[in-house]
Amino acid sequence: MPADRHGGESAPSGETGRGFRPASLDAVNFLLADVRGALGPYLNVFLVTQQHWSQSEVGLVTSLAGWLGLAVQTPIGAAIDATHRKREAIVLALVVLGAGALCIYLFPNFWPVLIANTLIAVVGDVFGPAVAALTLGLVPQRLLARRMGRNAAFDHAGNVAVAALAGLVGWLFSQQAVFLLVPVFAVLSSLAVLSIPASAIDQRRARGVEASAGGGSDGGAGDGEAVSGMGILVHCRP
Repeated sequence: MPADRHGGESAPSGETGRGFRPASLDAVNFLLADVRGALGPYLNVFLVTQQHWSQSEVGLVTSLAGWLGLAVQTPIGAAIDATHRKREAIVLALVVLGAGALCIYLFPNFWPVLIANTLIAVVGDVFGPAVAALTLGLVPQRLLARRMGRNAAFDHAGNVAVAALAGLVGWLFSQQAVFLLVPVFAVLSSLAVLSIPASAIDQRRARGVEASAGGGSDGGAGDGEAVSGMGILVHCRP
């Protein structure tokens, strides 16, 4: 089978989403790496060194956000699995993420930071399963491993890029200005997500029907087949 110009095998017509351009998914993974976690540990350093918070205050804020983010991972994953509006879910999460970072920039006090950081932790659970579901719905199973590897490559490249950019912004302007990168990249990420046509996403394949039920190349399955619900957590040991 001939190779395409993106380094993978060219899929037969009907296997990849109509109108889907691999560069769009590349951009999503690259740009989301820049906003996921709202610059992560940088917040802790900023609060201690610039806002003179105590380590106990920083620990309380980050611990509460982390615990709540961990608690909602499963229901958010289930919601992403169920909805056909996966692109919109990512965009909504990006809106909250950008607003949270802007709140921290404007009001770096205890309660605003606690609320904003908690919301950021919650919506941060959206990106992983949503991007994975989009990839499943856009790429046939036989090309999935290559595509997931490509996702990871662009994700890591984005991490390196934002680290360098954050250092540059902090050096040229201020450490507080680094938080303004988040809403900027949230807008760019939203544009990248919306550049993927909704019609290109096979919604049944995005829920793993092809992998679990042996569906055809179009990702379809018999009308009577159902996708596992929350009960799978109790009945399936793996």
